[in-house]
Amino acid sequence: MKRKKDKKPLKAQLPKEKAEIRERENLKPETLPEERADLWSNNSFLRLTGTLCLLCAVCGLLLGIVNLLTEDRIAANQGSRNMGVLEEVLPYGGNYQEIRYSGDDPTIEAVYEAPEAGWVFQVSPPDSYSGTLTLMVGVNIDGTVAGVAVTNSGESEGLGLRASEPEFRGQFVGKSGPVRVEADGGEIVAISQATLTSRAVCSAVNSALAAAAGLG
Repeated sequence: MKRKKDKKPLKAQLPKEKAEIRERENLKPETLPEERADLWSNNSFLRLTGTLCLLCAVCGLLLGIVNLLTEDRIAANQGSRNMGVLEEVLPYGGNYQEIRYSGDDPTIEAVYEAPEAGWVFQVSPPDSYSGTLTLMVGVNIDGTVAGVAVTNSGESEGLGLRASEPEFRGQFVGKSGPVRVEADGGEIVAISQATLTSRAVCSAVNSALAAAAGLG
């Protein structure tokens, strides 16, 4: 007679199957912490990027609102300042009209006309000590200098900056021909130790006089 193979009881097989299931289940959680960390890192980066974009948008909006609210005031203040300088170099009492300059002198940056009174020229001579000197030169309708004002200067303190002093600027009032410092054969007393600045002011005045002659 053939011997029948012994079959293991069902109860004996169950523990082995349960052990295999537990082993498979125990293998899965090992990768979860890294996956969760990557997911958290990606989400944190996206949240941070979104927050920064939102802050930039809010700041831009606020700046735009501030600019809109202050634009007219800034323009008005600038206009008042310019009006004060224009009145200083060419007393007029009326409205100055900015006109187009069609000449070939690159140092002339702007021209303001006072009908029947003269013109005011904004001039930036290239030969100053700092290279940033800007002046307003008023010229009467008869071609004489009405006044000179320094509106921007990077000249040396105590030297070239003295170009804005009334004693120096007053020397140009009434001049009608080319002006030069005494060292160059002219009548203008140069600022002590600031000959370059003094010559630059003379150059600006000469540019204004020449431009006015072309408008008159």
